[in-house]
Amino acid sequence: MTTTMLDLEPMTPVVGAIAGDIDLRVPLEPDTVRTIRRGVLDHGVVFFREQDLTHEQLLAFMCNFGTPCMDPFAAVEKPVPPESTIVDMHTLPYRRATSVWHYDSSLAAEPGSIISLRAVEVPPVGGDTCWSSMYAAYDALSEPLRNMLDGLSAAHSGVKTLSLMSGANYGSMQENMVNVHPVIRVHPETGKKALFVNELWTERIVDLEPSESDHVLAYLYEHVKSPAFMIRWHWKPNDVALFDNRAFQHYAVNDYDAPRTMQKSILAGDRPFGPR
Repeated sequence: MTTTMLDLEPMTPVVGAIAGDIDLRVPLEPDTVRTIRRGVLDHGVVFFREQDLTHEQLLAFMCNFGTPCMDPFAAVEKPVPPESTIVDMHTLPYRRATSVWHYDSSLAAEPGSIISLRAVEVPPVGGDTCWSSMYAAYDALSEPLRNMLDGLSAAHSGVKTLSLMSGANYGSMQENMVNVHPVIRVHPETGKKALFVNELWTERIVDLEPSESDHVLAYLYEHVKSPAFMIRWHWKPNDVALFDNRAFQHYAVNDYDAPRTMQKSILAGDRPFGPR
């Protein structure tokens, strides 16, 4: 087991930390697991450099933090065991869908909780990923607006995502999945409030008139783009990002035209709940 005390270096006051020297291919001590989990909860995303992991090794690492699951957006005809998947992000449909600020598969009844990405192949320039703190985004709103949003709910579906991914050859996807979640989510571990609408999956705020919903969502989608809430990560091969999909959105910058391949694993989550 890894016995070295793990250091985490914060990248900004609200999001991102870089882990010190650690080998994720070997079993981790309980104290190290707790440090990593605390880092993900506190910083939203923790980065590990130089991690040449097999599918099995990535899954073993992820099992320290929860139960691996399949992407809820992927429809399957029969149950299959969860696994880490290799995702070709160079295809145009995928690039269109991921270059929008989003949580992963927030249309699910229980969206994934913690997600890992490992860079298998990266372009020589471009292809960065940004993360944004929805804690900070919520806290930056005025109190009257926060009070209003605290009591609202929004429908999430794949309508916009399927449109952006038109022409993709990704097999079956959940075309009819729709779930209603609170606009403001209370994190099940930290107890903090986070903005839980996103431009990729959120269809409408169900408590408002359509025109009101459109205007409120348009404002919130712009609000989360503030540089004060985010970091930008330039990938190198074998970089690993472990991030909290419950309170931090991400955005894959579509500025590359070369192979970009990621190894991805998702942990099962729970149904979002709000402050009211």
